[in-house]
Amino acid sequence: MKNSQKLVLFAFILIGSIANAQPGFDDTVEDVAPIPGLLIAAAAAIGIGVRSVYKKSK
Repeated sequence: MKNSQKLVLFAFILIGSIANAQPGFDDTVEDVAPIPGLLIAAAAAIGIGVRSVYKKSK
C-alpha cells in the first residue's frame, strides 16, 4: 500500500512537470519568467492529500 501511494505521488509530480514544459518561442515573442512556485504548491497539496487519505484509512 505504501509503495503504491509513492508511485501515485511520483506520477502526479511527473505529469505536472511535463504539463509545465513549453516549446521554444520565436525571436519576436518576449520570454516570460516561469512560476515554479505553482508546481511546488501543487506537489505539496498532492502530498498533503495523500497523507490525509492514508491517515483516514488507518
